[in-house]
This record gives sequence, C-alpha cells and structure tokens, in this order.
Amino acid sequence: MTARFLLPMLVLAAALGCPSPEPEPEPPAVPVHPFLIALPEHKAGILERLEVEPYATVYSKLVERADRPTREADDPDIWDHRANGQNCETAQEAAFLAWLHDDAARADRARELLLALPTDYSTHQTWDINIRMPHTLMCCTAAWDLLLGGGFLTDEESAAAEQALTSITREFFDEFVLTDLMRNLVLTPAQNNHPIRTASAIAYVALAFPDFPLSQEWADWSLSELDYLWGPTGHYVQPDGGVSEGPFYFGFAWGPAAAVGIAIENLGGEVTGLSRDCINRNDNDPWTDHGCVDGEPFTYMTPMRDPAFVRTMEWSFALRLPWGPRPPKGDAYFNGPNGQALLTGFGADGMFAWDWQVNRDEALEVTHGADLVPHHLVWPSLSPEDGPPDWTTRVMTDAGDAVFRSSWDEDAVWGLLIAEAGSARKTLHDHVDSTSLSVAAYGEYLLLDPGYYKPNELDNARTAHSPAHNLVLIDGLAAPNKGLLNNFGDVDAWLEHPLVGGRLEYVEAHQEYQDSRIERSVVFVDGRWFLVADRIATDTDTPREHAWRMSGYAGRTAGGTFALGEHGARWERPLAGVDVWVASTAAGMTVVQPPFVENQPPYVHQFEHDRQVRHHEAIDGVVEAVEPDFLSVIAPYRVGGPEAPATVEALDLGDEVAGWSIEVDGASWMAVQRTPDAAAELVLEDGTVVTTDAEVALWETDGDAALIVRGTSLSIDGIARVEDGDGAGVTVAGAEQ
Repeated sequence: MTARFLLPMLVLAAALGCPSPEPEPEPPAVPVHPFLIALPEHKAGILERLEVEPYATVYSKLVERADRPTREADDPDIWDHRANGQNCETAQEAAFLAWLHDDAARADRARELLLALPTDYSTHQTWDINIRMPHTLMCCTAAWDLLLGGGFLTDEESAAAEQALTSITREFFDEFVLTDLMRNLVLTPAQNNHPIRTASAIAYVALAFPDFPLSQEWADWSLSELDYLWGPTGHYVQPDGGVSEGPFYFGFAWGPAAAVGIAIENLGGEVTGLSRDCINRNDNDPWTDHGCVDGEPFTYMTPMRDPAFVRTMEWSFALRLPWGPRPPKGDAYFNGPNGQALLTGFGADGMFAWDWQVNRDEALEVTHGADLVPHHLVWPSLSPEDGPPDWTTRVMTDAGDAVFRSSWDEDAVWGLLIAEAGSARKTLHDHVDSTSLSVAAYGEYLLLDPGYYKPNELDNARTAHSPAHNLVLIDGLAAPNKGLLNNFGDVDAWLEHPLVGGRLEYVEAHQEYQDSRIERSVVFVDGRWFLVADRIATDTDTPREHAWRMSGYAGRTAGGTFALGEHGARWERPLAGVDVWVASTAAGMTVVQPPFVENQPPYVHQFEHDRQVRHHEAIDGVVEAVEPDFLSVIAPYRVGGPEAPATVEALDLGDEVAGWSIEVDGASWMAVQRTPDAAAELVLEDGTVVTTDAEVALWETDGDAALIVRGTSLSIDGIARVEDGDGAGVTVAGAEQ
C-alpha cells in the first residue's frame, strides 16, 4: 500500500484521457486533511447539527472530554497505556473541535498532548496491551490528521508526530505480530477481538502514513486480518450475523473496525495493492478452511456498506434486552453497543438509530470499545421515522440464539434460548450454556445468565461451565467443561422447529451430553409467559441424579427477594418478579437449593454496570431416575401492576405424566408432558378426558389455542383440538399462526 495506491483516493479522480500505450505520468497527489473521521466537506453539515438533539448531547460529551485534565502515568518509567490512551482520546476531541471551529486554543491543547506522546513503548508491562492500543494509536493519529486539516501543525511538528506514532506502531507490530511467542499466545488462538483490535490500530497508522517504509507491510497484515475475521471463512461471524464471542466482546471488536471502515470510506471506499499475510492463521478447528495464500493480491473494501458486517449489528440488536442493553451471554456484562447509529450514514435501517437513542441506562453510547464520539457528529442519518422493526421474536439457527419478545417496549417480556454449534461456540469467550434459558420482563432482568466472573486471568471464567447456567444437569454436569485456549469442551447443540408469530411461539434446543439426548421445548404464550418441556433419552439403564437448574436475579447480595416453594420458587425485584414451577414425569422429584459456596456457581454472577461480584439465589428440581422429563411454567409479573402473578396448580395424572393448570390474566390453560410409554388417555380431576399421543400438549381451556409436540392429535372429551400432527415436530391450532 505505497503512495501510488493510496494517495489517488484522497483527491477527486482526474478525467480520463485517450488510451495510450505510454501515458504521461501524473503529478503526485496531495493528501487532503482531515480524512480519517471526516472530510472537509462534512464541516458545514456538522455545524448545522450542533444544537439539534441527539447531536447536541454528543457534542457536549465531546467538549467535556476535550477539556478534561491531562492524565499522568502511574509510573513515569513504564509506558502507561491507560494514561496514553486517555490523553490521545482527549487530543482527538480537542483537535476535532479545533478543526470544526478554527479554535486555536483547542488546537494548542491537542498539539501539546500529541507531541508529548511517549515513545518508550517497550517499557510497558501489560501482557494484553494489544487490545488497549486502539485508544492510543487511532486517537492520536486522528488528532494529527485533524490538526493538519485545520492548519495547526507545522511540517516539523507533523513529522515529529509521525515519527512517534510509527515508532510505537513498529515496536507494537514487532512484538505481537512478528514475535512468534506473543502472536501464538495472544492472537492466533483467539481469532476474535484480540486480532481485530490489534489490526485496527495498526491499519489506522498505515492508512495515515502510506509513505512510511513499513506501512505496506502493516497494511497487508492488518487488512488481511480484518478482511478474514469479518468474512465468511473467519468463523468469527456466522451466516446470520451471530458473532462467536458474544455481544459484549463483539462490541469491543466492532468499534475499532468501524473506525477503520469509515477512514477507508473517506479514501474512496477501498484500498488496493494489498497482499495477503497469513502469519496469524490458525490451522485448528474451526479455522481449517481459511484458504489463506501468502502474497495473494486483494482489495479491502470498507465494511460499512457490507451486508455481512451490518448483519452482525442486527444480531446484536435482536438480542437487545427490552430497555436497551445486551444480555450477559458468554463472557459479558450488561453493555450498550457503540456505533450502530453510524451505519445509518451508509444506508442501513433506521432501527439502528432508534436502538442507539432508546436505552434506559446507556442511551447515546459512543465510547464502548472505541472512542467514536466525533464520528457520531458526522455519520448518523437520523429521521423522526426511525423505530424498531416489524419483527419481534427471532430465531437465529446459525448463531444458536432464539429470542422471544412480546414487543419493543421497555417493559416487554423477553426470553433467550441458546443452542450453539460449530464455530458459534468455539471461541475463548463462549460459555458451556446451550439449552440455557434467561428471562426479562417489565423492566427487570429476572432469570439470569451469570456473566463474566474471572478472578484468575490464567483460567476460564468461573461462570463459563454448565453448572452456572439454567439447564438440566446429569450427575452435576451437562456438556464438558471448557479447557484452555482452543480446547473448547462443550458439544454441538442446535435449534429446531421454530414457529414465530401468533399467540403460541415455539422453538426447541437439542444437545447430547452425559450419554443422554436432551430436547428442550420452549413455548412463549400470549407474549406473557413460558412453558418449558425438557425431554431426556439415554442408552443407559442406571438411575442418575438429574437436576433442573434455575438461577434468578434476586436474593442474597443481588437485591430483591427470594422465596423457595414446594414446586419451585419466586424471585422478585422492584419492578417485576418471576414465578417458576417445575414437575417431572419421574416420581420423587424435589425442589431444593444446591449447596452454597461463596464466589462459586451457581450463585455467583458479575454482569452489572458497576462490575461488582454478587450472589443470587438458585434452585434445582432434583430426581434420581433413568430418563426423567421436566415440565415447567415460568410466569413473570409486574409488581403492583395489571400483569399479576399467575395461579398454577399441579395436575395428578398418574405415572410418567406431569401436568399443570395455569391461570394468567384471566386466561386458563392446561399443560401436559408424557413419556412415550405413558397412557394416551388421561383423566383430569374434574373428569375431563384428554386423549393424545403427543409428548407435550398445551391447550387453552376457555379458547381455541392448542399445541402439541411429537404427536399427531389432541382431543378433549372427544373434541379434536389438534389434528394431523406430523409426529416429529410441533403443531399448533387456533392460535392465529
């Protein structure tokens, strides 16, 4: 990526002359500054926005950050990425203001911070400094570009800034890319945000200084990484947009990559003259098909207009909790994504602008993972028509995520069922959590995923393994625990038979572990409550302990209250609570609490915004049996509101059958689960005769809605409610599907 490839993108293309075998040489192109965040022609539009919301709020944040004091290094003898990164962010904000307003005072501040950037990078003492480097390299490089654009740097000062930034980048590249030990320890096993953030920082410097002797090498490697990891053979992104390492670390990766994409957009939309660099390819599963050929020519296009790149943010959007943040799936905390609104400047749907603005705890996020504050004054294309999409519930089979949602309102009922396979689960930040279910409703997170509690940097998170999640354990485990690095543990799971729309929405998750086949069916009823049916089959004939585990976000140090009952439990928080009832087709099931050990699953979690470690309450429905099935009702309610707690009573239906009578908001339902060997004719206490060959049946007693799973028919007192079921999947009747 020498100047002959890059610089022509910086100016308008000259008119083409007549073809000639020996064209006259063109004069060298003159770079136009700025070009990394914005172009000169963007200035007028930015100035018009500054008093219009939400730009006015972003602008206030920009000013606040530009005016904050210089951060001093904790130790002057150590290259401090925290101090240097924050000071470069401050320089970027001040330089943007200087360019925007022709503000000499702010230019002085930015120039002072830029020229004071320490170059003794080799003295750092942070093993994963690679993921910290975008804050320093990208922001100080942007400050340099903006100051030049405003005419605030002399040639000597510009050369000094270039020398500092390229010197740091050279040592950084040598340490993490060219040094086999560091690359093979930090980048190659990861294939996630680690190489993405590393590559983004290096690419930014290479784009800014194309004539520097090493910039071609840096661009070849960094853009090879970005092209691969966001592409179809990188396995970081699934075909439906799901990102292997979950929503939190996806946000950590997306921001720097988007900043690079915007810079390339400003350079004409592509970088040509590149050669593939395969030094960081991982030849282990799932990356064996990378197909990288060293030296192969390629062109890198801006990802901002790439539908595959946009789909990753749509996947994140689909996971959204009703009030805005992403759930703590995998190694994660509650977080609001950063940058989704930028996509609207490249033709993406207005739902991304709505998502950015409508967030109870983190509206207008502009700093998670990358400093994109000034970018949000340039690129979002906002409209009063922006809003959520028509769809609500979404089943993403490639990602392994099924998201149930009653609406896009802040107080909607929401549920997430996980069943990941292949590269969707093979990542350092994944958890052994397939078939796990989490629930939120009426403004509260209720049945939880435990987040990212990792007290030992050399080990996996304590919350990474199956006992920390809401699933069925057999002799204390589900799928195998994660190992270190590329020893992923776990086993494939998958989603089947999705049925979306209408009063009864359905999907089922499948997984095999502990010599058993587990099928978890989830029915979302009237956008209000959930029926969960777990069916277990095994080739063994020895009874084992089966535990139907559920953790809720209340009790102990989590806040709220918890009450254990005979058939389940209640977790309640200030705005909402949830009742859980569980029964088994096997005799003798009891609801108990697993032994409590501080800072250990299933009680420990770490996902709140303050990043504090806390403990919640958990239950197990425990039975010793060969093939017990479980049938559970999960009913959220609003504290003091019209959506009151459900009334649920157990049905006594004989051997190998479990059942519930459910009253929710004036609607009456019956739910039955039966083993394949159970009687097909069941008699309720009031004499009602239920006839079905289905393994799971749900019907409305005072309405027409009904559903069967693994059956052909359901009749009540001889009146058919469901007919012509295929016997293998799900069949619904009378529910406006």
